[in-house]
Amino acid sequence: MAGVLAAVPAAGACGSEPGTASGVPPVPASGAPSGGPSPAPTLASPTPTPSTACSPDGVSLSMDRPDAAMGLRATWVELHNCGTRPYRLNGYPALRVLDEKRQPFDVRAVEGTRQIKDPGPKPVTVAPGGSARIGIVWRNLVTESTVPAVNGSYLEVRPAPGRPVLVVPANGPLDLGNTGRLETTAWTLAR
Repeated sequence: MAGVLAAVPAAGACGSEPGTASGVPPVPASGAPSGGPSPAPTLASPTPTPSTACSPDGVSLSMDRPDAAMGLRATWVELHNCGTRPYRLNGYPALRVLDEKRQPFDVRAVEGTRQIKDPGPKPVTVAPGGSARIGIVWRNLVTESTVPAVNGSYLEVRPAPGRPVLVVPANGPLDLGNTGRLETTAWTLAR
């Protein structure tokens, strides 16, 4: 899976703040404790997990290792068309974070993100042998000591309404703290 999970500044952010020592521009840490903005994550060298088996629907999933930057996490989830027919997508997938027993956590999946580039919802047709992907973003932030932190082991993905769900093992923890929020981009063809 080639490409970089590119960071973009949040809407309404001023361009007056200097970048970090690594040259990555800071990203506002909405809801984060004071102490300055967090740098945005990037994925320069993806390390995908082995794909799930090809489903009866003719697709499989893989997930890159999340990139972490001071509490902000981001990664790609790729859908590969291992079937013989085109596979049509449009917009955002339905997502659920699951524990090691594949039980869902109480997490709200949010369509769209300002932390990474989101192509927005549009029809996408994945040819046999081709791939599409989404970027997912979350914060590892614990704000309440009485609320258990989410540390997911699997991601459940319904690629489109009416399509069967697929479950991909997380390539590193889905450590959402107790934010209860996972953001996703819309599907786009993988390069």
